[in-house]
Amino acid sequence: MKKLLLTLACAMTSLFASAQAKTAAVGLNLNYGTEIESLGLGVKGSYCFTDHIRGEASFNYFFPKDHFTMWEINANAHYLFNIGDKFKVYPLVGLTYVHGHLSGFDTPDYGDFGDGDWGWGAPMRKANGELNADGSYDTGKFGVNLGGGAQYDLTDHLMLNFEVKYSLVSDLDQCVISLGAAYKF
Repeated sequence: MKKLLLTLACAMTSLFASAQAKTAAVGLNLNYGTEIESLGLGVKGSYCFTDHIRGEASFNYFFPKDHFTMWEINANAHYLFNIGDKFKVYPLVGLTYVHGHLSGFDTPDYGDFGDGDWGWGAPMRKANGELNADGSYDTGKFGVNLGGGAQYDLTDHLMLNFEVKYSLVSDLDQCVISLGAAYKF
């Protein structure tokens, strides 16, 4: 009987310890894309599978600049290192889908659209070969994310985070710097 009670006590402790690790969060990010030199907004959701392993899905939209618009969808995994009670750092690895839209080729002032300074105009034309009917180019590509971040828990339910990731996408590589807040439940 004592063994049975001890086994049940251990099982209950494991169950409650496991339940504490499984937290979800939703949040908002302010982003900066270094190659397109544009600010953006993002939404994200995350789930902690264990005390150290977290999955995160996000959508980031970058504001138009020089006739160029971009958005991305990400699925990343984080490995959390506890630095203190409220502070965590993590490396990240994941997948991304990047979509770019370059417009304005039907106007006389279209310029080089990045063939010189930020370099995304030529790869977009190379990827698509010809203009859309409205005088624009579109491209979408899959890639890999590598990076890291830090998280600070303000309360039991509110956290701030800072993240830097490099998206390795054929002809569309860039670093994205994010500052955000999330609500944990």
